[in-house]
Order: sequence, then structure tokens, then C-alpha cells
Amino acid sequence: MRISTSLYYSTNLVAMQNKQADLVKIQQQMATGRRIVTPADDPVGAVGALQNARAVALAENNLENISKAEVQIKTESTVLEAIRNVVESARSTALGATGNPSTQERESFANFLEQTYEDLLGYANTTDAFGNYVFAGFKGTTPPFQQVTGASNYQGDDAKRFIAISSGRQVQVSDPGSSVFGVGTANDPFALISQMVTDLRNPALTGAAYDTAMANAISGFNNAYDRIVNVSDHVAVRVQELKIAKQAETQYKNQYLNELERIEEVDMQQAAVELQLQQVSLEATQKAFMNATQLSLFNLL
Repeated sequence: MRISTSLYYSTNLVAMQNKQADLVKIQQQMATGRRIVTPADDPVGAVGALQNARAVALAENNLENISKAEVQIKTESTVLEAIRNVVESARSTALGATGNPSTQERESFANFLEQTYEDLLGYANTTDAFGNYVFAGFKGTTPPFQQVTGASNYQGDDAKRFIAISSGRQVQVSDPGSSVFGVGTANDPFALISQMVTDLRNPALTGAAYDTAMANAISGFNNAYDRIVNVSDHVAVRVQELKIAKQAETQYKNQYLNELERIEEVDMQQAAVELQLQQVSLEATQKAFMNATQLSLFNLL
């Protein structure tokens, strides 16, 4: 059976082109460090790589959210500690003001409490690293507490803010000022301090009535302190929850990265050997083709 010149030529040309493509593919793999340069290189592997890449991206997003949550929760924890110290200072002042202090001593206590009130107001209006007021609820851009004729006026809402840290899982990152400070209750430290200042500067308030006023203040500060400690304890639990979530997401991310690397990464040593073999094969094919085209019999076909 005779083989036409054109068929012989085209068949061998295709063979050389295929070998050249294989050579280029290995060169690309070695240059990029990736076994799968295009999905056609390994359709099944490409799908697996895509799935793992998406899983890595999701884990990274969760870790980013966890970091944001850490900033907000740790900020609240720090501020709550400062608020607890302020309330404790106010309670100590109330304890010191019991008995029968002189007019001058009462004025000194009142002056100290006014500064204590300012400190408390400053902490209550703390912003986090993202510029949101910690205790404002969803009204994070508005200062939650404003001083009005010695008392305090809460401008926030009762909402608790959450951040998603994994699929179907959220963590609370803030407590509204209304619950932290007991706004509108007899245990509101703003109201307690303001009332104490008024009582201390009221010369007509003496004897049993004065003692009752100080006892009520002490009781109120005790309750306010306990409430803040309770909130702080819940915040501490969230800190630990984030720590565990961060460890888990980091582990997931590393697992997906390792699997992605296993699927995509090229074995450079094996690729180098394959590259050499392909080069030798291509050169042999090219040489054989050139020799064949120069045969007299080939020229006569």
C-alpha cells in the first residue's frame, strides 16, 4: 500500500507538533510550579483544586472576621475593666462618706464624684479600632451617652452586634450601654453618682435621712458593680470562643492548602526528567522526519 507524500508529511508534522506541545506544557509546569496549568491538563484535578481553593478563601475570610471580632471584644473587655474600677471608686467614696462628715468633706467627696462621673462618661463613649462606639448597639456612629443636667441620656439602642466567624456560626461582639449600665434603673451608676453629688451638697440632708441616702448609694453601686462583672464574665467567654474558632479555622486552612498543593504542585525532579525525555523524543522525531524527506524514494513518491 503506497502512502501519499502529503499524508506522510502531515502525519509526521502532527506528531512533531504534539511532541512540541508536550514539551511546552512541561516547560510551563516547571516555570509556574503548577502541575495543572489549564483545566484540560487534569479535569478531575482542576475541579478538586477549585474546591480546595474556595475552601481556603472561605477559611481566610472567617479568620479575617475572627480578627475583627477579637479587636472589638478585647476593646470591650478592656473598657469594662476600667468602668468596673470607676464604679468601685464611686462605691468606696460612698462608704467613706458615711457617718457624719463635715461640710468641707462632703464638698470634697462631691468634687471627686464629679470627676468620677466624667471618667465614666468617657469610658461609656469609647470607640473601637473601626470607629464604632462600643456601647451604642446598632447606632455605632452616635455617642451613646450624653450628659443632661447631671444625669445621662442614652442615645443608643438595645441591639447586640454579631460577626459571622464560620458557616452558620456568629459571635457577639458588643453589649448595648442600656444593659451594661442599667439605664433607667435604680442601679444606673450615672444616676447614682449624680444623686450622690446632689445629696452631698444638700446641707438640709442630715442624720438618718443622710445615712439612708448613702446606704442606698452603696447598695446601688454594689448592684451596678455586680452587673458589670457579669457582663465582663460573658465577654471573657467570647474571647475563649474566638481563640478556639481561630485555631480551628487555621487548621482547616492549612489542610485545604496542603491538599491544593498536592493536587497542583509539580514534582520538579520528575518534571526535569520528563523534559529531557521529551526533548530527546522530539529531536529524534524531527531527525527521522528530515531524513525521510530527503530519501530519493520519498522524492519520487
